[in-house]
Amino acid sequence: MTAPRGADHDVDVIVVGAGAAGLCTAIAAAEAGARVALLDKRGRLGGMLHIANGEFSGAGTRRQAARGIDDDPRRHFEDVLRLSHGQVDRELAWLSISRQGQTVDWLDAAGLDFHPDSPGLVHGHEVYSTPRTYWGRRFGLSVLRVLAEQLQPFVDRGRVTLHLDTPVTGLIRAEDGRVLGVTAARKGTRAPVTAPAVVLATGGYDADVQIRNRFLAPEHARVLIGCLEHATGDGLVMAQEAGAAVTRRGFFLPIMGLIPDPDRPGYAVDYRQAFLELAPAYRTPHEIWVNNRGDRFVAEDGDSPELRERALLRQPGVTMHVVFDRAGAQAAEVPLIRNGAGDWTREAFLRTCDASPWVTRADTVEGLATRLGADPGTLRTTLDAYNAAVDAGHDEAFGRTVLPGRIERPPFYAVTSVAASILSRDGLHVDTNLAVLDTAGRVIPGLYAVGEILGNNAFAGDSYVGGMSVTPAMTLGRLLGGRLARCDDRSPS
Repeated sequence: MTAPRGADHDVDVIVVGAGAAGLCTAIAAAEAGARVALLDKRGRLGGMLHIANGEFSGAGTRRQAARGIDDDPRRHFEDVLRLSHGQVDRELAWLSISRQGQTVDWLDAAGLDFHPDSPGLVHGHEVYSTPRTYWGRRFGLSVLRVLAEQLQPFVDRGRVTLHLDTPVTGLIRAEDGRVLGVTAARKGTRAPVTAPAVVLATGGYDADVQIRNRFLAPEHARVLIGCLEHATGDGLVMAQEAGAAVTRRGFFLPIMGLIPDPDRPGYAVDYRQAFLELAPAYRTPHEIWVNNRGDRFVAEDGDSPELRERALLRQPGVTMHVVFDRAGAQAAEVPLIRNGAGDWTREAFLRTCDASPWVTRADTVEGLATRLGADPGTLRTTLDAYNAAVDAGHDEAFGRTVLPGRIERPPFYAVTSVAASILSRDGLHVDTNLAVLDTAGRVIPGLYAVGEILGNNAFAGDSYVGGMSVTPAMTLGRLLGGRLARCDDRSPS
């Protein structure tokens, strides 16, 4: 897959990016005997694992067997095809899925603190037919802890040279186009680092609105940024400057329930702090959802997350307002606002309703509409129709069946939520060796890519599929690192 190692290179493998994909690549390469330089522009390991739920998936695992769950990679693959509407890159998806059970068992053997409910079914997006999704007690941080522990012995022995706070500013290329290394910036100076293989594991671009919006339809240009600020597409830009091809499948599905951050225009409130729990599998909805006009647009208790997500995309400004009254806020057993830590109580939510800038409040429906920028008459008509449906026990407009109570007692509240992007849908074209391809479909020698830089569409198609972001990053990172260290030319089987 790459040129033989030798003394004319600083190291055998350069890995750019120390998130899940980069860490797994570096660990596997070092474990197989390679000398690795691992660089990241941030001052800490982990990338998006610091905020991610860290859900990963795999079939035929020891944990499934211990719970009597019969599963295998072929059924996992069939489920991914169903949930993605067949829109994945089948070769890359199978390359990962066929090995993801091994990744789960590897994390298990390494001591990951699995949440006791995993493997399970996760209802934030469309669900698998079989419980095969796993997560740690501390979500992405649980995964990061294990990966950091696996990396450290190789750092201690000098097998991996770790360079944090070290942005990579460009690729070093020979006249024939081969990538020979990178230029890195550290302490005000730029220095070359050379290797026969450079792996771009720099993650996504969703924090750079200009890059992100190149891949979005114009009507979706206002979606919130839901990821960390470092996701600026550095690797994508470098690869394109070297002639790399980028996918343009045009798929986008929003993350729902994120709250605009009043202190950071264009960003969502960090969902580790707060998000709206919109999945009826986790709480009974005591609210209605309306668009900027004041109209309802979907059944709030529907069991298809994808239907809700696609409905939101059709609304003006990809914006919705979750409308309720004081009685609904008090009656809800699970508060509307939650976070992964589970520390939102009903009392905390009621205090938020009275004081937080996240919540719009008014003593009348018409006053609430005015503050939201909606038409007062439309919102009044919408609420009257919903209350009539509650009285009748049937929602003719959208078929909602969970109708716990009228929304009629002031004060009235609304929490605004805007569709958000949290991971990059499109990315670099690679072959099944994870070698980066140019715009003519030819391999760029010496350049490889893994993780979110490939785009989530390759593994989830036009939807979201449980665990099919971080698990391919880890699984293919492990595969790539081992193969680069072994330095053979066989294609993955």
